[in-house]
Amino acid sequence: MTDDFLMRFRLQQVLAYRELCRHIRSSGRSNVLFAILFFAFAYYAFRPNAAGFAAIVVLVYGGLALAEIGVGLFKWLFPSAEGILFDALLLLLFAGLNIGVQGVAFALGVKPDTIGLVLGVILLLSAFRRFKNYMDLRKAFAERPTAEQIRWFDDLIYEIRHADPATDDQALDLPTRPHWKAKLLGTTAFFAATSGNDVLVAGPWDFGLAPDERSEGHSHVRVHLHIHDRAYKPFDIDDASWANYRKWMASHQQSNQAHS
Repeated sequence: MTDDFLMRFRLQQVLAYRELCRHIRSSGRSNVLFAILFFAFAYYAFRPNAAGFAAIVVLVYGGLALAEIGVGLFKWLFPSAEGILFDALLLLLFAGLNIGVQGVAFALGVKPDTIGLVLGVILLLSAFRRFKNYMDLRKAFAERPTAEQIRWFDDLIYEIRHADPATDDQALDLPTRPHWKAKLLGTTAFFAATSGNDVLVAGPWDFGLAPDERSEGHSHVRVHLHIHDRAYKPFDIDDASWANYRKWMASHQQSNQAHS
């Protein structure tokens, strides 16, 4: 297993965990909406003038809704796989509260609220799914990227987006949709979109540039690009990017011949 392969594997792992953290951070908004939903549900079920047991339930609902907001803030400030675990725990508490309240009502001879019972079952199933997702993530990321590695990854993306192929022989500018900038690191090609969050990591045979036969006689080279299983429409490439790519491919081919 070569050092380049290990680097590419590590980059892909950091990319996957970075995307997971980005998704978890964005899901923090749903926690706030969920909290508002349960504040509204408590108001609907027990009214502001609730007393006795109903008042206690309202207070518990309010406490859990505040905890939901806290989880949303945690996911926003410290995105990690644990955000899914906290979601699962809160869903389990919400489910237990709903089902428990209906159980107490049934024991007291009061007809259980169908909406509350159905909601409790739905939340319970959702909690189990979140627990399973969390356990799957623990297996997939047994060795998680550190915060320093993710920061290094973000710095590399910034460097790629601002690299000039004319002064950096590892850089490529590929005016596709999305507009890719790339860095050729050893046998690894690292792509970052100039806008948005799209990032790709590819090996030497996972992407390629090929001249378009119809570009003969034109002042600029027109090429076809494929990355993994996606092919892009032909586009004009600047001379520096084309020279950098050809130099990189020639170096890779020479390395293969030396090892064969």
